[in-house]
Amino acid sequence: MRDTVPSLRHILERLYAHLSKRRRLQLLGLILLMLIGILAELATFSAVLPFIALLADPEKAQDYPLLQQLFNLLGWRHENILLPATLLFGSMAVVAAFIRITLTWASNKTTHGIGFDLGVEVYRRTLMQPYRYHVARNTSQIIAGMGKVQSVVGGLLMPLINAMIASLMALAIFTALILIDPVVALAAGLLFALQYLLVSLGTRRKLRKNSRIISQAHNVRLQAIQEGLGGIRDILIDGSQALYVKRFRKVDADLRKAQVTNAFLGGAPRYLIEAVGMLSLAMLAYGLSQRAGGLAAALPVLGALAIGAQRLLPQMQQLYNCWATIMGSRGNIEDVMDLLAQPIPAEYLKREAPRPIPFARSIELRDICFRYAPEGPDVLRHLNLEIAKGSRVGFVGKTGSGKSTTLDLLMGLLEPIGGQILIDGVALTPANRRDWQAHIAHVPQSIYLADTSIAENIAFGVERRDLDWNRLREAARQAHIAEFVEGLAEQYDTPIGERGVRLSGGQRQRIGIARALYKQADVLIFDEATSALDHGTESAVMEAIRSLGPELTVLIIAHRTSTLGGCDCIYELAGGLLLRTENHEQVLCRRPIGSS
Repeated sequence: MRDTVPSLRHILERLYAHLSKRRRLQLLGLILLMLIGILAELATFSAVLPFIALLADPEKAQDYPLLQQLFNLLGWRHENILLPATLLFGSMAVVAAFIRITLTWASNKTTHGIGFDLGVEVYRRTLMQPYRYHVARNTSQIIAGMGKVQSVVGGLLMPLINAMIASLMALAIFTALILIDPVVALAAGLLFALQYLLVSLGTRRKLRKNSRIISQAHNVRLQAIQEGLGGIRDILIDGSQALYVKRFRKVDADLRKAQVTNAFLGGAPRYLIEAVGMLSLAMLAYGLSQRAGGLAAALPVLGALAIGAQRLLPQMQQLYNCWATIMGSRGNIEDVMDLLAQPIPAEYLKREAPRPIPFARSIELRDICFRYAPEGPDVLRHLNLEIAKGSRVGFVGKTGSGKSTTLDLLMGLLEPIGGQILIDGVALTPANRRDWQAHIAHVPQSIYLADTSIAENIAFGVERRDLDWNRLREAARQAHIAEFVEGLAEQYDTPIGERGVRLSGGQRQRIGIARALYKQADVLIFDEATSALDHGTESAVMEAIRSLGPELTVLIIAHRTSTLGGCDCIYELAGGLLLRTENHEQVLCRRPIGSS
């Protein structure tokens, strides 16, 4: 929970700061269109009383000399102005309706356009966060947060614009009612406003509480779905579907219950207030009938007031419902504002493409210390090692010894809390980190594969129209996947399914290796990358990598000693410290490499 609850004004100020100039101009145009719509509505409603009066008694036409002059200018010379008055009133109503339709279209276009901009910006800022940010968060939280952008459209922007329209419309109608009968209009306005005020005070806390339930439930709900689908093989084998359905049912029930309550609190007051309005109208009719002339004399005023109330009550209900919607969506809206407030590291704001920094001699880790959280344990402690350019270096050690963390630091994904990483004697900093990463290709143990073709997965992050097919085929050949791919009916255009589900584990690994080779980087990093390959394929792949040339620097974390064959040196880590440095023969003589 947040320590403080930001006000709606603060949220709107934060949101406005993220709007482009184009969207701000669109909002200004929308406000102008609102004002035009209000004037049209006011003009139409103001014409109700004289129009009803003319229908009730055409002889009263002499009471409206301005209308007679207008119709004379338009060519109507008859004394009876009932027909042109009817046509004029109908035309005014049609024009007002057309303006309302235009206003509805413009408001939807503007709000969804803003939602599009915010969605793109949230995604951009999330992708540009440091690796430490992603390590510290569950992916379901990040995905759910980006999905909440729709709450800004449906839970803030649309209700806010509709509230502005409703409030202006209500003001116009109320002004017209005051001109008809000030005492009755003021009494009715105060009565309805007081009822909505009391209802809003009674529901405010519940709506706010439900907004946080909905916000949290979205995160947990998505996590439950991801866990169920992500482990579908084990779930099917174990028959544990009921457990995952139970988890999903609970969180979904909490979400739906909060949504139902909010929907009820937003719409229910309408019926109570409509009942009060009908009762008030009946009492008003009785009171007016007691005046001189009876009900017949009061009929035009009563009709205008009835129409006014019929138009005013929905606007007031709309205003309240918009407020309830915003209050019920506050949790999601605040989460989106937090995502928009994420600072983007300066290195990702550079417009020009990274230019590889000079790397001709060595990579040095000097007195490196690291921990993932300020209160967490040390993962690396005063680590010192040096890697010569063109060398083949292995890393071994038990789980938790710091091998993968060392390579993440070396790749610039993490920053040490102490010590320096030097590239040819130049310290690696946020300012030159992207330029250093241009040297690197990484092959992790678990390869991410997109639900696209084999070619697009090898040339990952490259537009299809920009593919270098010769380079792609050569990378596939070096990774020993070309023969398999070229034996398929669609060859490199073969779709592989979500996360490469249509491929074997070894085939997925080889595509990952081909991806690294396609990049033509001069620093290749393998983090258990060949663990899914059989011995023969692994030997062939590693032999191909070793034969790529002396300029290529290869860093390998491996379980099997065979993977480290040909390494110039092997670093063994234990407890975040460098335990020993050996070559391949020494490792073979001493003991088999322990599992990572």
